[in-house]
Parts: sequence; structure tokens; C-alpha cells
Amino acid sequence: MTTRTLRALNETAGLLRGPQRIIPLIAKLASDELRTTFAARHLYSYTSTTVQTANALQSLIDWILRAQRGDGGIAAYYSFLSGYSASYPEVTGYIIPTLYDFAQATGNPAATHAAERATQWLLTVQMSSGAFAGGLHGTSQGQPSIFNTGQILQGLVRAHIESRSAQIMERVVAAGDWLVTVQQPDGAWSGPAAYQGSAHTYYSMVSWALAQLAAESHEPRHAAAANKNIDWVLKHAKPSGWIDGINLREHPLYLHFIAYVIQGILECGILLQREDAIATAAKSAWVLLRKFETKKRLLGTYQPEFKAGSKFTCLTGNAQMSCVWLRLFEVTGDLRYLNAALKMNEMLKQLIALKGRREVVGGVAGSYPIWGAYQPMRLISWGGKFLADALLLEQRLTRQVEIDCDTKSKNSEADSEFKPEASQCAS
Repeated sequence: MTTRTLRALNETAGLLRGPQRIIPLIAKLASDELRTTFAARHLYSYTSTTVQTANALQSLIDWILRAQRGDGGIAAYYSFLSGYSASYPEVTGYIIPTLYDFAQATGNPAATHAAERATQWLLTVQMSSGAFAGGLHGTSQGQPSIFNTGQILQGLVRAHIESRSAQIMERVVAAGDWLVTVQQPDGAWSGPAAYQGSAHTYYSMVSWALAQLAAESHEPRHAAAANKNIDWVLKHAKPSGWIDGINLREHPLYLHFIAYVIQGILECGILLQREDAIATAAKSAWVLLRKFETKKRLLGTYQPEFKAGSKFTCLTGNAQMSCVWLRLFEVTGDLRYLNAALKMNEMLKQLIALKGRREVVGGVAGSYPIWGAYQPMRLISWGGKFLADALLLEQRLTRQVEIDCDTKSKNSEADSEFKPEASQCAS
């Protein structure tokens, strides 16, 4: 039997150890079946608000806070079959910025406390090399991971910005220096510490972390490594907007990983002031925006050149694309990005349970319907993280749009009030 089959059987057997999960599982299966059968098939169903953004955001963060384990790490997922997983260092790392953003937006001290606990736990599991191990805590056998180290670096950089701790900065630089050391001459990351030993374009997310570090460390080597990797990633961009090089053997090309590539390129482009990177990300993002606008959905997987793949929905990938579109709106001012993101957010908000068992309320499923191929039968912490990011961006940018509109309106009224008549000008 394959490892995947054994893992599935073991997780299913979790229902025997936790029969209290049977009713919520049945309820979720029935809910998704009804929704997929009777849901409106056009984007107009997302043009009016049915779930208030503030309520959805609070529910998402509450779920993440409940998923924080006793050690301070955050569980990778809650399975309807087996319950909560162990703490997951990778996700714990890049949830830290989300918690701080939420705390600053709402004044919620619980989110700040959770971010601080998560930071302290991560410092205890960092390897002497500066790297972090892959996988769930306690399961990786000490194998360092390039991608996980990059994702955790994002959180630790933010923790340093918030605390100005010399200890955290020392650890942050150690992680960044390790990433620089293991980078290949062509700018890729591959070898024993890379997933499946291969180079991947979605490691653009690692470059984003290094670019964030460079802004704090002011060390040229960190920015140089980020630029070098983005140069390598951009070589895989196709005229169609597709970006090759995801390189996942035995896995379909989930939207989650496609969005990783785009998001990493875009954020690096913004931080490193690289118009070529921003333009490449925008081209890919525009292809997916048009698919969403015309089909009302994005597919869970795609084939190269954005050819059709699996028909389930990868909710994490959808949330990431909302983040990308909102950031592109912020950079370009093009309202079409904002329009698509608001519709996407409304769709995603409708799929969050706002009542029921505490393990379920506010959780974001891996797939819609729940039995889809990506993380089936699970609510995943990184899905909640990216949707929270999208809603926080939505709040910030729509507030700014309202301020700008009010300012323009007042200026217009002022111009009209004091504009002299033609006869006055002539006299």
C-alpha cells in the first residue's frame, strides 16, 4: 500500500477515536452538496454583501487562535476525520504578519499575544544552521527545508519590526544567510533541502521573504539573492501569462501553487522596484481574472498554458488571487482588479461557517466541495490566513477609495462654488 493510502486510512480511522466529529462531517457534506447543486451560476450573486467583512474576518482569526496549540505553534489543519494536526512551523511563521495586521486594524490584543507566542515557539525549533525543518513539528527528522524557512522568515521579519528585538534580528539574519548559502548559481533553489530535490518557481515566495529581510538588514546579499531568484523565475514566463517550473511530481498543478508563483513575483517586484516582475505577475493575474469574470469560478487545478483542469475549487488559491488583484489595484489604480477581488471575497465569505461546532466556525476548507482533491475533509490554517489577508486588504483599500472619493467630491464642490462667472472675468 502507498504512503498516501495508509495516511488516508489512518485519518479515516480517526472517526473511531472521535465519533463526535461524525455529525459535523455529515452536515458539511450535505451543505456542500446542496450549495453545489443550487448555487446561482453567475457573478451577480457576489455583487451584494451577504456576509459582513468584519464579521467574517473576526471569525477567521478566532479560528486561527483556537488552532494555536499549547506549544505556541499553529495546527496545519482541523480534519473532520481525525481532528487537529500537530503544530506546523511553516504556516505558524507566515500567519504571524496576518495576526499583527489584524491586531493593528482592530486593536485586538489576543492576536498580538498569539503572534508573540508563535514567534517564541519558532525560535525554539530553529536549527543551528539558521534553517527550519519541513513538515509537521516532530515528523521531519531534522531535514531542513528551503521553502519552509522562507515562509517562516516572513513571520520573523515582521516579529522583529514589531518588537525591535536584537535576538529576533539575529535569528532572522541567520535564516536569511542560510537561504543565501544554499542558493544555486543560477538563482534557483534545489538539492536536498528543496521539495522533491527540484527547483520550483513557486519559491518566488522565498525571494519575497528575502526582500523583506533586505529592507530591515540593509545587507546587499539578501536583496541580491532575491533578485537572482526572480531573474530565474521570470525566465519561465510564457507569452500566454503561464509561468512554468512549478515542478511537482505526482501532484496536479493546484491553483494554490500557481498563485504562490504570481504572488511572490508581484511582492518582490514591489519591494525591489522591479517593473519587469510586476508586469509579469500582472499578465498572469489578468488571465485568471478574465477566467473568473467569465466563468464565475477558478478551477482547482490547471494544465500548462492555463488549460482546464479539475473542476473543484481550491479556496486557498482563490484567496491568494484576491490578494494579488487587490495589490495590483493598489499599484495600478485599475478598478477592474478591485472589482474582481470584491466578488471573490464575497464568494469566499459565503463558504465560511458562522455557526456550529467551535472547531468548524470560521474555518476555511482546503477544497469546495469539501471532498475535492486539495486537502479533502480538512479546514486548513493557511486557507484562513490568506482569506484574512484578502479581507484586511479589502478593508484598507476600500476605505482609501472612500476617502479619495470624498476628497474629490469636496474639491469639486469648492471649485464650483468659487468659479467666477464669465461677466466677472470680463470686467
